[in-house]
Amino acid sequence: MTFSTDLTKPLSRAGLAINLVVLTALFYVLSAASYHYMTVTLPHQGAAHHSAELAEQTAEKTFEKAKKAAKGKAFDESAAQAQAKAAGEAEAKKKAEEIHHHAVEGWAPFAVFLLILSAVFFAGFLSVAVQRRANDAGLLGLWLFPNHLGAWLFAGFVAFYPFLSAHGLRNAWTPAFIAGLVLLLPALLSGEGKGESDHGHDHH
Repeated sequence: MTFSTDLTKPLSRAGLAINLVVLTALFYVLSAASYHYMTVTLPHQGAAHHSAELAEQTAEKTFEKAKKAAKGKAFDESAAQAQAKAAGEAEAKKKAEEIHHHAVEGWAPFAVFLLILSAVFFAGFLSVAVQRRANDAGLLGLWLFPNHLGAWLFAGFVAFYPFLSAHGLRNAWTPAFIAGLVLLLPALLSGEGKGESDHGHDHH
């Protein structure tokens, strides 16, 4: 079975490659979607709400000020309300960038947290696949460490790709991705059925 968390089930080279491709696609999509939601969708909604509140508050203050200033004089309420509304919109527009910046900053830790979760789950599932492949290939002891390290480096890069790309860090961290692939090569290229045959010899 290609996809399984049962470590006793051997995994072929093709099986590991399929796991790698499918898990990469799945967790990249999850990371990209969650990062976009946390850094674009939610901040945009929050900023829009905050801007609307600011515009309303400014309009109310402006209207009250105009009302007080017109004491004892003729007061055109509709004109004052229109002016107040315009003042509120202008204030919201002036502070739009600042409001949006604060909204993005507010959600940033949650965005990173979701990427960490994505990386951990991706690496976990990939490590299981690597271990099954290693068992099948008869890789033991210290041979396993580079393979699992490769899985975590690879998974970490893929999961954090949206963050790295958004912050211009993609090229700086590409070596981690390449190193991850290189460290996975022993598991990807080792022979098949060795674990089973070794196990069989032990019984004789």
